Amino acid sequence: MIKLSMKKLLLAIGICLMVTVANAQQEQTASDFEAYAATLTKNLNDLNNKKDYQGLITGLEAYEARYQQLPASVKPKYAGNMPDNYYNLACFYALVNNKDKAISNFGRAAAAGYSNYQHMATDPDLNLLRNDPKFKVFAQQIRDRGDFGYILKKAGKYQVQPEQKSSPFTYQNASDSNLIAFRKLFNLDSIAGAGTEISKFKNLLNWAHNVVKHDGSSSNPQAQNAIDLIAIAKKENRGFNCRMMATILKDAYQAMGYFSRVVTCMPKDTADSDCHVINVVWSKEKKKWLWMDPTFNAYVSNDKGELLSIEEVRSSLIAEKPLVLNEDANWNNQMKQTKANYLDHYMSKNLYWIQVSTKSEWNLETSAVEKKVSYINLYPSQYTTLKGLKVSSGNLIKYATNDPAYFWQAPDKL
Repeated sequence: MIKLSMKKLLLAIGICLMVTVANAQQEQTASDFEAYAATLTKNLNDLNNKKDYQGLITGLEAYEARYQQLPASVKPKYAGNMPDNYYNLACFYALVNNKDKAISNFGRAAAAGYSNYQHMATDPDLNLLRNDPKFKVFAQQIRDRGDFGYILKKAGKYQVQPEQKSSPFTYQNASDSNLIAFRKLFNLDSIAGAGTEISKFKNLLNWAHNVVKHDGSSSNPQAQNAIDLIAIAKKENRGFNCRMMATILKDAYQAMGYFSRVVTCMPKDTADSDCHVINVVWSKEKKKWLWMDPTFNAYVSNDKGELLSIEEVRSSLIAEKPLVLNEDANWNNQMKQTKANYLDHYMSKNLYWIQVSTKSEWNLETSAVEKKVSYINLYPSQYTTLKGLKVSSGNLIKYATNDPAYFWQAPDKL
């Protein structure tokens, strides 16, 4: 009965084997700790198969003691394991009916940043604790951090301005020489097909999903345009993160004459470094921006089969309206995506606030190109990550707005 959080702990230990440290002493200390953790992992799995909860408690407490003895310079490398360690201790203490120790470790898990609310809320190992007032306080702390649908519902409303400002957004014409070359090189007309506007959107999405693989841990190359990105992926046999995949799809849409944006979807927690980047493409037929995610080959519909915008998906999640994820949504053609995981969990986390560039063009974020780049952040209610409505740093400018109508306005004619 390996628990989800136990799996996360063991995975984290495995990832840490790849860490590099600054000097030989730190490296030896880390190496010794990882060797210890690898042996402990095997023993914990054996104990778990035997349902030896007391043995598991002893092993997890030994892991914590060994962790606490690490030098201050090494300890941060493994700090991310501790919330799951405390959570597992809470579960195993509950299973041996030691309620006080279980509550204590559950509180430590909450204080250390444990955030898997979905798992915690239904974990039968914690049933002994659920009516305890302290448990409820700690569970609420975890919910405030990890129940992303709940967090999104509490985000507050946008503030639509009565007077529309002039559009700050510009889009590249398909007659641009780079887009023409890209269109010809990859025969995008054939890929898009001769069907409807929507079918062309989907065909280009599927192509971008498959032309490079996703690798969220990869570094971004200097050249950030579709031709160079695809060439680098092929030459180096590598993948790219979601931002680079969205850059490729944006270039493909604009090469075919469609307006498109790269959209960064952000969580509320500023300490959470995980965000997600997708695309929107303007549908002349539907008169709105449509959600297109090349990382997961994903688009979203309502229960009538109508494709939705990011704002429609976000508002539907808040209102708990029906949403449908396309059946072939997947990660790297290896892992099928579900509505529950992709929308209710992952994207609920990453739709708290949203960022787009004011320009949508070739080489927009290529580091070698000296140009001013500006972004607009759409925040709910009083939330913000900026000190003021405009923040500048070198060639980078960021603006804040609470007005979705301004943020999602229809593109002007080129």
